[in-house]
Amino acid sequence: MARAAGSKARVNHVAVFARRPELGRVKTRLSPALPRELVLELYQGMLADTLAAVASLGARRHLFWEGDATEARPTEGFREHWQGEGDLGTRLTRAFETLVARDGERAVVVGADCPEITAALLDGALAALAAKDLVLGPTRDGGYYLVGLSRCAPAIFRGIAWSTGHVLTQTLERAGEAGLSWDILPTLTDLDTPSDLASLLARWLVRVEDRTPHTAAVLARNGLLPSLG
Repeated sequence: MARAAGSKARVNHVAVFARRPELGRVKTRLSPALPRELVLELYQGMLADTLAAVASLGARRHLFWEGDATEARPTEGFREHWQGEGDLGTRLTRAFETLVARDGERAVVVGADCPEITAALLDGALAALAAKDLVLGPTRDGGYYLVGLSRCAPAIFRGIAWSTGHVLTQTLERAGEAGLSWDILPTLTDLDTPSDLASLLARWLVRVEDRTPHTAAVLARNGLLPSLG
């Protein structure tokens, strides 16, 4: 059916915030419990799973690299960006100013260190933004693995104690102060510490259907998870 005259099509954006996968520069809190080479391989697996989930959607795809813009790695099907300087709140504000610059646009940003992110979850986040201003995917440590907005709202990223267990609570406080409506997605785990990995392995031993392929393959190859093959 044709759209009514003057109506605007919704434009969905999904962006991944990532670090360049280099030895000793990613997921450093997993060492020395795991060899640095395995940590790098694990991060590469999580990044691959996240990019695959995003690529399966009918949204505009973006990849925001942390670090120098000249070192960005071209990734097929994704528009490359540099996160820029500043704390996470400053960088997220900059990203959303790029992604939702015009009416009718909505955007979701995810990290590259949550191996349980799926296309269905991302699709659900975009659907939530049809009715809400904000969508958040909480992590078990009090932060969030996903943030989505249907309009720019820089206030929600100000005055946040980043890298603490107060991030989600403070973000919702800022959202309330700004008069935003929101929806909350299922709680997942960012893979930051050995205890996070142990928790993920315990769940994936029981719920094999939840395994994401690249991350699970890395864990199986290194004897941390039984292979399904």
